[in-house]
Amino acid sequence: MAKYNYITKECLFCNGTDAATHPVLYKKNFRDEDLNAEVFSARRTTEHFHYEMVKCQKTGLIFSRQILDDESLNQLYKASLVTFGEQTEFIKRDYWNPISKYVKSWTTKKALDIGCSNGFFLEVLKDNGYDEVYGCEPSTEAKEIARKDIQSNFHTGFYGPGLYPANYFDLITCFQTLDHLSDPLGMLKNMYENTKPGGHAYLIMHNTKALQAKVFGEKSPIIDVEHIYLFNKENLPELCKKAGYKVVSVFDLKNGYPYSYWVRMAPLPFKGFWRGLFKGLGMYNKTLSISAGNMGIILEK
Repeated sequence: MAKYNYITKECLFCNGTDAATHPVLYKKNFRDEDLNAEVFSARRTTEHFHYEMVKCQKTGLIFSRQILDDESLNQLYKASLVTFGEQTEFIKRDYWNPISKYVKSWTTKKALDIGCSNGFFLEVLKDNGYDEVYGCEPSTEAKEIARKDIQSNFHTGFYGPGLYPANYFDLITCFQTLDHLSDPLGMLKNMYENTKPGGHAYLIMHNTKALQAKVFGEKSPIIDVEHIYLFNKENLPELCKKAGYKVVSVFDLKNGYPYSYWVRMAPLPFKGFWRGLFKGLGMYNKTLSISAGNMGIILEK
């Protein structure tokens, strides 16, 4: 039987965790023996376990009160798998579109992607003028399947202090990763240190005020054991400012995937019905582009 150590987390803004101002939204729904590397792999369709999750009444920040310690998380993420290969081209397009208009006026020399998975966005950056691209990713499988021309600057491990020089990168990107961290403010401060003056950061993550999060509640894919802190479009910019960044833009991100993907990932009842309906209408493999609950933020040092 697996046994893990747990640590208690506080609100990033008020530093509180008391029940009066941080009531429980959802009770913990797993046992230690339920956890494995598959549970910590991206875009899976397995059971969505989650810690006890609470909500700060002052800031709207949703977070997990007690989480696995860093050593336990490191081991689980190290063995996690890359599970979204068939969606890669859609993700590339959706993540690139919001910054494509900005990049024309930015310096495109050195870029870093934190939580880069198999390096799909490093490919985009290199193909769009960035001379040197670097990636950080704990999964050992990810580097093995990364494109050959980006593997040399690919760090298998976690991003942290001292890994890269200060004032080094023109752009740092981080997608669906900040909410997985036990110390997101600490990582933002590290990012700020590694960003050149006048350089930029670009993050994408879930929005707790998005329609799907409100409609599906505990069944929403964002309520998950991987997610320690969950943000919205009001409190995320405030956290980035605390790290030193200036906010350039905050926006809803549109995601475009085939109807087959939306049916598979959404917590819908009667999935067989929806599959049959979209197949019958000839729509199953056609792309639907919607604001599905993700937000982006562009920052400047």
